[in-house]
Amino acid sequence: MLSRFYLERVDFMLLRDKRGFTLVEMLLSVSIWLMLCATLLPQLMILVTERKNTDILNMGNQLLAEELQKGFNGEPSQATTEVIDGVTYQFFKSYNVMLDKWELCVAWEDKLSKRYERCGYSNE
Repeated sequence: MLSRFYLERVDFMLLRDKRGFTLVEMLLSVSIWLMLCATLLPQLMILVTERKNTDILNMGNQLLAEELQKGFNGEPSQATTEVIDGVTYQFFKSYNVMLDKWELCVAWEDKLSKRYERCGYSNE
């Protein structure tokens, strides 16, 4: 059983420490938040840009696959340029004599202005 003196002392200490945050504690917590934001926000922006570039790459591969599927089905390829979500995909078609097949390529630039080109072969 705790003594009455001890309980009164604990109550007094609890009442005395209810002053809230001091200015120094507030400045310390704000500076910690600022350091966290300064280190994490650039990394977040890089991740967002890479995610957009991956989406653009997947769209380019999908468009090439669709055009190649048209060639395998015997349908003529009609696409020359497509603009999707602000990205211009350009199609190039040429005949490869050595392989005796048509080469279909799609080219585009990502958000970092890096140029990509993917190619495939079909009979038509």
